[in-house]
Amino acid sequence: MRILVAFVTGGLMALVMVIVAPNARAGGFLFTNFDGPADNTNGTTVNGINNLGQAVGFSTAANGNLNNFIRNVDGSFTPLSFNNSTQAMANGLNVSGQVVGALGLTAFFSTNGGNTVITLPSVTSTTTAEAAFGINDHGTIVGQYTDSNTGTSPGFVFAKAAFTTLNPVANDSQVFAQGINNNGLVVGFFNTDGVHDHGFLFNTNSNSYNLLADPVVPNLLFTQFLGINDHNEAVGYYQTNDGSQHGFLYDIASQAYSFLDDPNAAMSGLSITQITGIEDSGEIAGFYVDANSGLQRGFVATASVPEPGSLLLLGLGATIVASYAVRRAQRDRSKP
Repeated sequence: MRILVAFVTGGLMALVMVIVAPNARAGGFLFTNFDGPADNTNGTTVNGINNLGQAVGFSTAANGNLNNFIRNVDGSFTPLSFNNSTQAMANGLNVSGQVVGALGLTAFFSTNGGNTVITLPSVTSTTTAEAAFGINDHGTIVGQYTDSNTGTSPGFVFAKAAFTTLNPVANDSQVFAQGINNNGLVVGFFNTDGVHDHGFLFNTNSNSYNLLADPVVPNLLFTQFLGINDHNEAVGYYQTNDGSQHGFLYDIASQAYSFLDDPNAAMSGLSITQITGIEDSGEIAGFYVDANSGLQRGFVATASVPEPGSLLLLGLGATIVASYAVRRAQRDRSKP
């Protein structure tokens, strides 16, 4: 499987250099894998990507402290600090550099590299916990809160200082609003039993829901939708009964899934890949568990079709299926 990363023209030495590099190809995407800054003993979590290609997340130190960051397009990191908290989580980022997340039991909105932190108001008078997961370029925030009055955890949209509570079905117990695009379309997941998650869309313009069908895969346990771009392309992952998690892309118009794992994740047995964000050019971000080290690492991946000449030169004799990347490239070229 990993031999597919060898796309560089040249001799055997070039082939070896590609295999040991942190970049790899899968499903028509070129993956760049990375570890977060500072102490990364317990891995890196990437929670989203904005339309500039900047990823946001945190690395976890040996003592459990979180080091939040923005990974810039040149591979450098901008550290984030939210009220000097070691447990704050950066969950979402927009093109203005505004970050949202969770600080203890409260949701926050931050500007100026984390130096200005604003706690969101409570959704209701009986809210006991709140977390923000996503923010679009207009500053609309989505997330989840826990209501002690109902014993449930609905989702929310926060726009123009007002909340909209999200309950895709009447009997849901947990609702996670994860992402919102610039057209006002919210993506997330819900469950009625605390276990079996299913995807949903909420249109803030029409106040209407669309429940998303789970992927048809063996031994499915749950499905989580985590991000969406302005072309109505969504991403997330599904989990099977053995605990494995596999990433996916979902085209809302065609209702079609495309499955995609980081090529450095395990190819058999327990395998972990979560795709947590997608930006408008189709670049995705997320994290995976490395098959060799067992360490959780972050990634960004761009749609890129391997050159046929390079594959022939290396004698791979493999057929690379990259239909998703081709469709994206054709559509982008057709734009005025």
